[in-house]
Amino acid sequence: MSTDRPPQLRRRPRDRFRRRLVASLTVFVLVGAVAAVIGAQQGPRLRDVTYDPSGLVSRPAQRVILTANQALQRVSAGDVTVTPAAAHTVTSSGNTIAVEFAGPLAYDRSYEIAVTGVRAPGQPATSELRTTIRTGSTDVLALVPAASGTSGTSGTSGTSSTAGSAGKDRIVRRSLDAGGATTVYQAADITEYARLGRSLVVVSGTDGRSAVDIVSLAGGVQDPSAPVEHLTLPTAEGRVTALHVADDGASFGFEYADTTTGQSRDVGLYVVDMTGTHLPTAVAADGKPTAGAVPMTVAQWAYVPRTERALVRTGSDDLVLVDVSGQTDPVRLGSATYLHGFVGTGTTAVVETGTGVVRLDLTDGKRTPLAAPPGSTDAAYLGRIAQLDEDTYVRVVGDVRPDGTLAQRILRVDASRASRLPVGVPADASITAVCPSPNGQFLAVATKSATSDLVSIVDASSGALEASIDAASVDWCGALPSGDEIS
Repeated sequence: MSTDRPPQLRRRPRDRFRRRLVASLTVFVLVGAVAAVIGAQQGPRLRDVTYDPSGLVSRPAQRVILTANQALQRVSAGDVTVTPAAAHTVTSSGNTIAVEFAGPLAYDRSYEIAVTGVRAPGQPATSELRTTIRTGSTDVLALVPAASGTSGTSGTSGTSSTAGSAGKDRIVRRSLDAGGATTVYQAADITEYARLGRSLVVVSGTDGRSAVDIVSLAGGVQDPSAPVEHLTLPTAEGRVTALHVADDGASFGFEYADTTTGQSRDVGLYVVDMTGTHLPTAVAADGKPTAGAVPMTVAQWAYVPRTERALVRTGSDDLVLVDVSGQTDPVRLGSATYLHGFVGTGTTAVVETGTGVVRLDLTDGKRTPLAAPPGSTDAAYLGRIAQLDEDTYVRVVGDVRPDGTLAQRILRVDASRASRLPVGVPADASITAVCPSPNGQFLAVATKSATSDLVSIVDASSGALEASIDAASVDWCGALPSGDEIS
């Protein structure tokens, strides 16, 4: 008997497979077509939002990136609304929209971003993309002298204990939205410090014998597994002052005086390239970092915000814009008798001359008088100007009491008005510094009396007290030029 099947029976499984394949493909095509129709009717949808909460409150030109589920036609600035209002620009490419803020935003605040009229290329339907972002809270690093108590700095974690720290100064981190403080690093005779990326630069020492250390951080405190790096200074003994760091953490610098003979010699500016050997290099008189050179004499200096350049007032009151990286030539910008600070994004400095205070454009050297409405200069003592934003600054002024002491007050000044900021200063204390937060929302007011140091964090608009720390200084002050100080 033959076992061969008829031809039509052998073809049936293959025919069933083909029918199933055709049916499946038909379903996929129909689903895709339906999805395309629905997408065309609904318009693009928001898929992802990325941003840096801490960067938004500490630096300008920070971006919020909105990513859609499909490519988009170009989005203009008029299509984007930010609430509460904040100056911004808009760019778009592919399926992303970048909202870039002109300046730092307020701390610990929600901002809603709405993009209207969003459409995919060739599609008629439009949609609205809407999201809410939350900015970061603020904290400060404060230097607590060894003799200080713990008022205002009591901690809530093991790292904040003062046990075993007798005789040591402490650098503590204090958040304004929570009580207590955490010890970040402690050592004897700390004189200056600054954040440097994920590290701290710490200057310590007495009697003209300074040391400079780089301390690695982990979780916001000293990393116990990483050794402290001790820098080799230009001479066997020397004094380090006026420490400043670049915003990008690529370098830092300080004034250095050789004290090996018991006297200060070759006092001048040195910089440390963190991408290189970490050896201090003198900035020569020609304004270029040069190994082994006699350093440029410095009365005041600071990094220009968000750049690798430094604005230097020399010992002869010349102004020089120095490229710390050494890639471009220094720029001479005339003269000044005092450096107050920088405005906004850093392209403008506030400097004092023999005829008044001016805003100096660092790009072209143009000088314009600083706004000084009635009441802003009616005092015997006129201290440092600290800019809050493009149009507003604060200044410490004072009058002499009958007993010869100075009665100080803080003025808030804009283009047309000067008013007293209601910040109390104890009668037995004097203001040593007024330092704005990176976004200009708060002020750190440092005061000193015969028995104690205190830093009060106040609202820059109302003067309301936000926090107080038994400390000598906070890291916000590191943005201000230093040297021959006035408050």
